[in-house]
Amino acid sequence: MPVEFKKIVNQTRFHHPLKNFALTTVSSEIRFDPLTGHPARIMPFRNMNLERHDWTPFVEESRKKFCPFCPEQMEKVTPRFPESVVPGGRLRKGEAVVVPNLTPYELYSAVAIMSPEHYLPMSGLGQKVIADSFCAALEFLKLAAGADAEGARYGSINWNYMPYSGGSLIHPHLQILAGPQPCRLDAELFQYSRRYREHNGSDYWDDLLTAEREKGERYLGCTGSVHWLATYAPRALCDVTALLPGRRTAEDLGEQDIADLAAGLKRVIDFYDGINIASFNAALYMARREDEGFQVTARIVGRYTIFPLVGSDYSHLQVLHDEPWTLHMPEELAEKLQPYFA
Repeated sequence: MPVEFKKIVNQTRFHHPLKNFALTTVSSEIRFDPLTGHPARIMPFRNMNLERHDWTPFVEESRKKFCPFCPEQMEKVTPRFPESVVPGGRLRKGEAVVVPNLTPYELYSAVAIMSPEHYLPMSGLGQKVIADSFCAALEFLKLAAGADAEGARYGSINWNYMPYSGGSLIHPHLQILAGPQPCRLDAELFQYSRRYREHNGSDYWDDLLTAEREKGERYLGCTGSVHWLATYAPRALCDVTALLPGRRTAEDLGEQDIADLAAGLKRVIDFYDGINIASFNAALYMARREDEGFQVTARIVGRYTIFPLVGSDYSHLQVLHDEPWTLHMPEELAEKLQPYFA
């Protein structure tokens, strides 16, 4: 069965207090991921304006504390890789440095320190900073797989920018994971991609790109080899998907691919900054050669606090029901984001 964009539109009726208690109909949607069928809820707060968040007090407070990633400390306090995995103990690309994670949560767990600067605002996250950091992270995944083919079979590159995203340090850094098994969502992407190929005789990701380009509602444009979409069934605020046709594994990716990815990420980050999204998560998903039907893809989603000082964008729906929700229609997101890709 080809790519299908399924959704349920709910029409909820109540007497609205802001409209003299007139009987009012409010729409919300449940959309289903075209590959996995997983539901995502889109709430009707479509015109919610986020307050500009001032990170200055948090940044200044963090400068008073110990930061292992700042240059005066990094060489002394960050660990080194075994020579059998990374010759020299650390990886460098431009200003980026990859070191082991002191608190690993996978067999191979590393951190890419993106810059010697303790804090980079979104406007300071330049394309070169992003590209060098992802290139260094990718090189670590390749070295780990070369040293331990079974133990580092599946890898990903991940980014928690600022505290709303779960980032524990202000200093910009990437999280790099490699292990014998993929993470849960990664495994489902590989499984459903293979199933789609078996049932349809074509790759889901090629078909998705074709369908989205034909519809034009959510297709944003391309940066070199990378195509960008406002995600049909978003997992969080302003969810954007990057597609890298013809690539499946870390070994398939070259520096130009990463430069193209960085160019698009920079545009999305600039958009986030422009609408006051103060934090984000991003991930680059890669499979193995035997995972037929999958193509390298990336996701970036905004993170925020609903109310000033308190509140979170995660609730019972995500944490205990595994049902993402968001506040913006992907088609409206695409309309606002497309100029950044023009």
